[in-house]
Amino acid sequence: MLKLAIGIDIGGTRTKIGLVDLLKGEVLETLIAPTEKTDALQFLAHIGSATDTFKKKASALGAIIRGIGVGVPSFVFDNGLVDSTYGFLEFMEDYPLVSLIEERCSLPCRADNDARAVALGEALYGKGKGYSRVLVLTLGTGLGLGFTVDRKFQDKLPYAHMGGHMRIGSKGISCYCGKQDCLESLVSGTGLREAAIRMDWEKKYPHLPLNVETIFQSEQQGNPDAARLVADFLAYLKIGIDNYINLFAPDIIIIGGGVGKGMSPYLPQLSFTDFLKPYKSYLVTIALSELEEHAGILGSAALFHDTNHKNI
Repeated sequence: MLKLAIGIDIGGTRTKIGLVDLLKGEVLETLIAPTEKTDALQFLAHIGSATDTFKKKASALGAIIRGIGVGVPSFVFDNGLVDSTYGFLEFMEDYPLVSLIEERCSLPCRADNDARAVALGEALYGKGKGYSRVLVLTLGTGLGLGFTVDRKFQDKLPYAHMGGHMRIGSKGISCYCGKQDCLESLVSGTGLREAAIRMDWEKKYPHLPLNVETIFQSEQQGNPDAARLVADFLAYLKIGIDNYINLFAPDIIIIGGGVGKGMSPYLPQLSFTDFLKPYKSYLVTIALSELEEHAGILGSAALFHDTNHKNI
């Protein structure tokens, strides 16, 4: 019999809701809408409407939906209370997300930090299959960090979800967390665009859209300004990876998110290490996500996977 769950990935601009076959790791159907940031009632109404649609789909397949998993950019307590999204979702401050969804949708709900959910999806269904210790860096609007061991979270709660906020530079670049020169502020899509703005990219290249994809493409085409931006980006990311290796000793580091899509030419630079290792025979594989847009949906739904620590 099919084992289905709904996965909800709340992103910076879009919320993706998918019906997932947990055994195959397959997204059967997806609904995408702009992320509702201010109206709590509208937020719940959208989730409820999508759930009603997927219940009909499951019924047509002769299956039932085991529950709804949600990935949230926040610390999420074990009772489903969202601590804060740091202003990203205005209404989600000390917010009883799980109980409200369960009441609206009449299904069990589980929630966790969004980057942790992505890591769970990668460990179960993506490049992390076959590895024990899986670290996932999601480079998008910010930097999300998730870590699993043997396809389970190492900690019950997302204590390390602010792991992108380690200071690694000395440029005096402010981060919303209150520190300066955080890894997140230097290697996220936001950070890369702001670095381009500081070098007057828009004035120098008014014909080129200012986005991560253009910067990577321009670097490959020999643009000297893009080359400097990418060189700094890679140097900072390499420092971050070396630090994470010492903290987690992962068997594989998977890079995902919107920034990760253009990083294929640079993987050899990130894979080289000339520092001390956690132990003499230590080796790590660095790879790009192949789940891409589905990583958050799959990982959120996988909160109901049989191997997860929150078994049903």
